[in-house]
Amino acid sequence: MVQAGLGIAALVILVLSTVTTTFLDAWSAGISSESIWAKLKGKHVAMAVAVIGTVGAILFPMDDITDFLYLIGSVFAPMIAVQIADYFLLKTDVSDREWSVSRLAIWFVGFLLYRWLMGIDLPLGCTLPDMAITVVLVLVWGRLFEKRA
Repeated sequence: MVQAGLGIAALVILVLSTVTTTFLDAWSAGISSESIWAKLKGKHVAMAVAVIGTVGAILFPMDDITDFLYLIGSVFAPMIAVQIADYFLLKTDVSDREWSVSRLAIWFVGFLLYRWLMGIDLPLGCTLPDMAITVVLVLVWGRLFEKRA
């Protein structure tokens, strides 16, 4: 865009898209916090998240965020695998419970498995194998140790 004489337009697009996306991320954090702790004000949490994110962006180098992205993957891949197995395969309704110790334990095993799989060069990467194994763990646990309605 710079070579086409549209450098200012490119900068405006970049700034507006970044501000819009970041606003939505901060607002989402605020609203999500309200569903976890009803006493929190979403608007205040959103402002705090925006400030913390800005300070973090200033203080921490963003040259290589690969480790952070792997950490996110190792947390959320087994978490969604547990949810998929529970909801779609076992058809388990846990809406009446705040915690499931067995599911937390399986998620933690999935988290550790993901971290271990990171050291192995797999053609599919580590996310899909981790999710598949975590789903199997939930299914085995559900079939062996939980009463069916």
